[in-house]
Amino acid sequence: MIDKNQAIIDFLLQCPDIANSELYFNFINAEDDNKQIITESNDKFSNRSYIDGSVLKQYTFTLIDFKSITDSALVLIQDYPNENVVDVSDVQTLINWINEQNKLQNFPDFGEDCEIQSIETTSENPNFEGINTEVTPILAMYSISIKIEYIDNSAKLWR
Repeated sequence: MIDKNQAIIDFLLQCPDIANSELYFNFINAEDDNKQIITESNDKFSNRSYIDGSVLKQYTFTLIDFKSITDSALVLIQDYPNENVVDVSDVQTLINWINEQNKLQNFPDFGEDCEIQSIETTSENPNFEGINTEVTPILAMYSISIKIEYIDNSAKLWR
């Protein structure tokens, strides 16, 4: 039986932005460009059973991305980027990568008893979770929730 958490880690490490950063699992190490995976519970009542015994299920997790942040006002000089705007754009590339993998049907490997139907972010842009002023540099925390829908065939009556 394949560990879905490890499958998610292996999948995310295919993303260049994540592969070049420190990635943590259910642990916070708040430093610039560190990323972490936070598992979420999935409501069993949302499972949909089919007549053949297979079940449509969801696996949801959140990816947290820490970015250094500036308290500088937006500069209205052409071609002068604001760090905070650039950071949101960087986190947006993760969302774009996940959605591109869905289009390409490049999914995590949940094993032979699971057929992944889709992997999608639950929003179009990153969620700003807040600022951590207790570290240097000061960090912004952005989150992306990701939902995987899959069919669990482990109790399927016929093949």
